[in-house]
Order: sequence, then C-alpha cells, then structure tokens
Amino acid sequence: MIKKSIPLVCLCLLLCFHSQAQTVEDIFKNYDMRVTWFGIDYSQCKIIGSIGSFGGKSPTSPQELRDSYYPAWNQLILSEPEKYNIQSMIHRGSVAKDVSMVKKLNASVSLDSMEAITTPNYTTTEIQQFISNYPIDGKTGIGLVFIAESMDKATDEAYYHVVFFNIETKTVLLQERLKGAAGGFGLRNYWATSISKVMDYIREDGYYKWQKKYNGKVNNTKSKTAPTW
Repeated sequence: MIKKSIPLVCLCLLLCFHSQAQTVEDIFKNYDMRVTWFGIDYSQCKIIGSIGSFGGKSPTSPQELRDSYYPAWNQLILSEPEKYNIQSMIHRGSVAKDVSMVKKLNASVSLDSMEAITTPNYTTTEIQQFISNYPIDGKTGIGLVFIAESMDKATDEAYYHVVFFNIETKTVLLQERLKGAAGGFGLRNYWATSISKVMDYIREDGYYKWQKKYNGKVNNTKSKTAPTW
C-alpha cells in the first residue's frame, strides 16, 4: 500500500506545483504555455455622464448598450483578427480564445448601475477581486482579459485594465491601466477605436516596457513557432 501510494503523492505534488507555476516571466519567455484570451469584461464598466447622450447624435439606452454593443465589441475582435490581432499584440505564435465567460458577465450587468460621474480608477486589490470571482473551470495556463473601467464621451476616452492571470489560481500576474482614444463613425466603431488604440500601444511599445520591467530584459523576436496545444 505504501509503495503504491508514493507515485500518487508525487503526482499530486506535481499537479499542485504546476497549478502554481505560472509567473509574470512566463508571459514573456515561456512560449509553450497556453495563453487564453477571455475578451473584454464590461461588467465593471462605468459610462461617465448620461448614457442617453453617450451615442452622440444617435441616443442609446442602457439595455441597448449592454445587450447589443457589449457583445458587438467582443465579437469584433473575433471577426476581424487582422485588425484586432491578439497574437501579434502579445508577440506569440498562437493564442486560444474563449469569450463565453465575459459574455455571461456582461449580460448580467445591472442597468441601474452603469452610469457614474467620474471614472472609478480601480485599484489592484479590486482588479484581483474581479478576477478571483471569474467562473472559470477546466482551463490551465495564463488568462488575458481587458477589464473595461470607463467610457467618457466628454473626453472621447476609455480606460481598460490589461490583465494577465494564472487561470487555475486566478492570481493576477500583470496588470496595467491604459487609456484609449475613441474615434470614427457610429457608436460601435467609435468605441472600438479605443480598443484598437490600446492594442496598438501594447504591440508597439507597452509589451517591451513590461518585458523589461518584469523580465529584466527585452527580446525583440516573438515566437516563430506556434505552440502545439
């Protein structure tokens, strides 16, 4: 009985170690570790000012914003991968995508809590709490999500928290608050521009700054071979 139990104990220890193993350095150097894009989480997003005037010449409602535009912005990234290229943004050969969780979270937003006077400026503790409450099961590796903080029509700006986290432990590995300028015709495209601006910054500048900050060195060559997962 003792001999048979030893391999089982070793396996449990190995699995526990694996679930804790993801570190911020893995984002920049471990190209074999799965990264999953979970989408844009609007469940904590605040519209600064009146939602009625949020759409400019085309007034919108809280329900339309939640039920139509939140799904549309997430779908846009999946439908136009050349423009909204997640792999290129974080310099990886491949990224898994699963936005089903954020779709459910976004769909459950209270219509009475979407407006605010000022942006909430979420703290690292609050962001960790949001991630800790994510209903994720059966996935491993590193998760990537944009947590939308606010959209302000008066300033034509949106704030997003770019968050990498250990999927199994739901521990935040890297969090950066970024601002994206809005622009373009139509409500969907207008705020989609703020997303693309943030993604462009990460791809061209932010990624390398974070790599130097968290990994101590910069590797200007992204993975040339997609992982086998």
